[in-house]
Amino acid sequence: MQITRADKILIACLFALNIVLFARMDFSQRKGSWVVIEVDHKEVERLSLTENRIVHVNGPIGETEVEIKDGKARVLKSPCSRKLCIKSGYIQYADRFAACLPNRVIVRVLGSTDRGIDAVLS
Repeated sequence: MQITRADKILIACLFALNIVLFARMDFSQRKGSWVVIEVDHKEVERLSLTENRIVHVNGPIGETEVEIKDGKARVLKSPCSRKLCIKSGYIQYADRFAACLPNRVIVRVLGSTDRGIDAVLS
């Protein structure tokens, strides 16, 4: 099989498109400014990342503790069985989140420009 002129043009166009799409991706890790805590799709707290504190929120299966410390946030304690939300560790960059799905608690970090959530699975 021989590569034709049309094949070369197609490969060049796909390569150029790939470069353009890659250049437009946002790889920046913008520091977050705020922590938003939601329970069952309702915002219950909006706090500054600059203030160290522990927040207690009640979800359907119990109380979840969220720690804000040194410009980062994390789920400290949760009543869920697998504790994946705790194992996810600290979040500090804009548009990152930690979620305790069984307790329906979401902890999101927002920056100066919030892009929102891409998708929610239930």
